[in-house]
Amino acid sequence: MTDEDFLKQLREAFSIEADEHLQAITAGLLALEKEPPGTQKAEVVETIFRDAHSLKGAARAVSREDIESVCQALESVFSHWKQKDTPVAPETFDLLNRAIDLLARLLPLPEASTRGEERMEITGLVRELAGIAAPARTAPAPGPAPEAAPAPLHEPHAASETDAPQIAETVRIPMAKMDALLRHAEEMIAVKLTASGSAAELRALSGVIDGWRKEWAKVRDHARGDLAAQSPAALAKLASFLDWNQGYMRSVEKRVTALASAAEQEERNTAGLIDTLLDDAKRLVMLPFATLFDIFPKIVRDLARTQGKEVALHQHGREVEIDKRILQEMKDPLIHLVRNAIDHGIETPAERTSARRPASGTVTLSVSQLDGSKVEILVADDGAGIDVKSVKSSAVHSGALTAEEARTLGAEAALALIFDSGVSTSPIITEVSGRGLGMAIVREKVEKLGGQITIETATGIGTTFRIVLPITLATFKGILVSTGGQTFAIPTAKIEKIKRCRRDEIRTVENRETFLFDGHAVALARLDEVLGLPRSPDVGAFLEVVVLGTGDRRIGFAVDGVLSEQEVLVKIIGKPLLRVRNVAGATILGSGVPTVILNTADLLKSAVRSAAGPRPARPAEAAVLPREILVADDSVTSRMLLKNILESAGYRVTTATDGLDALTSLRGRDFDLLVSDVEMPRLDGFDLTTKVRADKRLRELPVILVTALGSREHRERGVDVGASAYIVKSSFDQSNLLDIVRKLL
Repeated sequence: MTDEDFLKQLREAFSIEADEHLQAITAGLLALEKEPPGTQKAEVVETIFRDAHSLKGAARAVSREDIESVCQALESVFSHWKQKDTPVAPETFDLLNRAIDLLARLLPLPEASTRGEERMEITGLVRELAGIAAPARTAPAPGPAPEAAPAPLHEPHAASETDAPQIAETVRIPMAKMDALLRHAEEMIAVKLTASGSAAELRALSGVIDGWRKEWAKVRDHARGDLAAQSPAALAKLASFLDWNQGYMRSVEKRVTALASAAEQEERNTAGLIDTLLDDAKRLVMLPFATLFDIFPKIVRDLARTQGKEVALHQHGREVEIDKRILQEMKDPLIHLVRNAIDHGIETPAERTSARRPASGTVTLSVSQLDGSKVEILVADDGAGIDVKSVKSSAVHSGALTAEEARTLGAEAALALIFDSGVSTSPIITEVSGRGLGMAIVREKVEKLGGQITIETATGIGTTFRIVLPITLATFKGILVSTGGQTFAIPTAKIEKIKRCRRDEIRTVENRETFLFDGHAVALARLDEVLGLPRSPDVGAFLEVVVLGTGDRRIGFAVDGVLSEQEVLVKIIGKPLLRVRNVAGATILGSGVPTVILNTADLLKSAVRSAAGPRPARPAEAAVLPREILVADDSVTSRMLLKNILESAGYRVTTATDGLDALTSLRGRDFDLLVSDVEMPRLDGFDLTTKVRADKRLRELPVILVTALGSREHRERGVDVGASAYIVKSSFDQSNLLDIVRKLL
């Protein structure tokens, strides 16, 4: 092994160890921050001091000087706390959490990949931490604090919750699980010996058949000729063979019967052992939810402070175990639900107090095991609840519903609309929420894992998201269907019913084929057409239909035939086919034929899309006509950067040097969108937006405010003046801006 290979192994081990130390330090800081001012838990300080020291030593061992320098500064702060039991200001905890976020971002990168901005951030952070550990003996003379320089537009974005330490690709396995697996693996030795004996018996039986073939060859010519013309000797020889053959075949029959009986017994024993071994192997990759839940206290703490809210996090069921792959897939959806609970659900302390409710809100993460194969995850808040009217209004605005459909839609069906892309109840788009994509992604992830998600909400009481998931992804029951000359597997749990329809009972309603199901007309789609396969010819008087979906979202899929139900072993599809529409995975049947597992959520969407037909083509000149965007910013650098980003995406951009210049341009020309800074001379971004909303011709114009002002008060003022989106420069990136522009245009 070369030195480079050895260092690579060391760094892999370091990454796992560092994750544990960072989680321990984060948990300790959160515990200290909850203590009343002027108090400190000596044992907690001692613990995080030791973790920082250990992380520093580990970083030094793998030549990670960037991480080592930050850990050294943290260690000095914690050492200072050990020596002096002094109150810790909230700003100090903010600084320390920034240091943890920075370490989390540095951890997955080799030191050589550290960018100049990150090196500058490390230097500045270490200097600030040193000021806490060793404050200056002489305080500077009092005077006005220097004005903070505005953050540059290209400043690297702050660490998000998805930058938190990842679940390691290795797991710690209790010895009890390893012992059970080894014990059952040893029992497979008996299966191997039995299989070896069966193979030997089959080889011997093959030799017996060869012996019979040789004896038959001796009399074959006599048996095929005219028996009346055969000599007495030949007939005697043939009769002798027939007598011998009867006894011989009886012996062969007995051996075959015994071998078949042994094979059946061996099949039962092997199936039992393999099932047990598979169960034990599954348990090896089962992780407790605590592995994921550890990141949420900091997420809640940081977002609550940013929004000026008081939020307590309660966790239950941390010990419940689930397949590691499911745990990893559910990380982002759960983070989004928790962020939504704080951003949309929990009110500010003033709002809660005025409603005679506790100033501090509560977010609950709870996990419970439903049975041996499923778990239930609850993400609940005691906030304001979901406003159904706002959901309907957003759905109409996004085009998901017509105004007439919104008026007649029930509350339960309206709540389900928040899972549609583009539907959001946020009054403004920010880096946290408002794009209407997050909940659609949450549902897609849950359904891809074979789970279900439902919503319960009540005004002034709160909202609960209930997610039911399988414990493991390994196997499931599936229905095999044939269509377009191919075989596909559909998860049984996703199928509401399979029925046979007479072809003459199929009706056409609004240019769509339908059939009668439970007394209601249900849309009918041809599975081969939805999958883009050649349509099979109509044969016979009946049609096999697989009904997917529930309630008003049911769709029947016509197939050529329903073959069978069987246990399906999921095979993960790798690159470059990580995400293929209508495909959830693949399996290999007992015959050795690979088969595609269909994604039922995608099928329902594809069927609706195909029913809608192709959109009418736009005129050629309209297809190439770029949208007009006005950019207002008093900074030449920021103005040109925004202009270049938008023009590179195909938009036509005009610039203005301040708010008054922008207002003049808006009144003289038509624009599709306004992107404005807030702090500008003559007319700032807030006042510019106010004047735009007061103008009858401009009031519907989308306005994006891009600013360094990231406080809760400034965001709320952005909502008050009617901004469509609010982007803080410290969290700005190019794709973020373009995503918002596309949503608003």
